[in-house]
Amino acid sequence: MKRLIDMPRGGWILSCVSLSGIGVFIFAVAVLMGPYAEAVGDRRSELMCLQVAFTPARAAAVVQSFNPEAQRAIAALLVPGDVVFAFFYGLLLAGLVGLLARCLDGAWRRAGAIAMWFPLVASCFDVIEDLFLQSVVLQLINAPDATVSPMLTTFAGLAATAKYIALCGLTPAYSIGGIARGIRTSRRISAWIVYALLILVVVSICMPVIQQMPKCF
Repeated sequence: MKRLIDMPRGGWILSCVSLSGIGVFIFAVAVLMGPYAEAVGDRRSELMCLQVAFTPARAAAVVQSFNPEAQRAIAALLVPGDVVFAFFYGLLLAGLVGLLARCLDGAWRRAGAIAMWFPLVASCFDVIEDLFLQSVVLQLINAPDATVSPMLTTFAGLAATAKYIALCGLTPAYSIGGIARGIRTSRRISAWIVYALLILVVVSICMPVIQQMPKCF
């Protein structure tokens, strides 16, 4: 990643990475998730509680609070919908963090090569979480009284926790610190655009998590 950040045309490449994330977002939401979102309605935020359920009983309580049609829609939203959606924020944030690193120097620039991996790692954990959760949901659809394996809910919860640490902890930490540093050292118009976009994306992704997560416990 350091070589990419330092490349003369690295800015264009990183911009394309971010734009590809937006393309993934459009495809995931409009094509993969759109047909099923209506069945879940305005309760999609409650699925966060399924991600961090950790126990079969809590996972079953969340899933079975939805009607059968919505349960089938949840399974489809998880795979392939959310699996593809996960790489929207991974690519978008990785590109923006890389652009931020190009505005910095010294240790902050070198740290940016590591920080670019945080959203991508979050995407990978999100995919793992989705696969385990879909197994849970499908089991409960096929046999509502079935005993779900604790391993499924535990591994899903651990993957979700790692995802949120990388996405809503490590990525914002570098972004905020890097922007604060960049404002003192780089005040070009292009840099201000990167700062503004990165703040907007981080807030829009992390704020729903901050608002909803406490309701799950």
